[in-house]
Amino acid sequence: MKTIGRITKTYGFEGAVVVRSEGGISREPEHGEPVFVVIDGIPVPFFTREAFSPSHDTLVISFDDYLTVESVNGLRGCEVRTSREEEHQDETNSLTGYTIIDKKSGFKGVIADVIQNPGQSIAVVNTSAGEVLVPVHPDLIIAIDEKSKIIEMSLPSGLAGIND
Repeated sequence: MKTIGRITKTYGFEGAVVVRSEGGISREPEHGEPVFVVIDGIPVPFFTREAFSPSHDTLVISFDDYLTVESVNGLRGCEVRTSREEEHQDETNSLTGYTIIDKKSGFKGVIADVIQNPGQSIAVVNTSAGEVLVPVHPDLIIAIDEKSKIIEMSLPSGLAGIND
């Protein structure tokens, strides 16, 4: 399951909640799609009645059968997850052809393929020295320029020169 964010407060008077995400909201759940609210460590399915994203890191969502502020008030602070993993796979597969540039070492290469491993995606990067495997992780990515197809990264020391 992928974490969407955390419920920070209620919204309006009809049982909607605000979900904030540090990594940004990549998509809005569809009507009737389940999302999982982690209550006491257990992911509990809640079916989406309505959802919209007013900003890149905020999602306002309301659930079926929860129509008042009082009914959702106890969900504040709970983590919200989704079971849709194919979206992440599509995102990483679309990185093929992007150029990776490491800001520290000057490492540079073009992504030839993306390997999907459980819990981690790995880019197969072609460089002048050969093929290098680079983890695709949000903590390592500084910026993505979709127009120029460039990914600025901060790679762990030694990774860029692994083939030397």
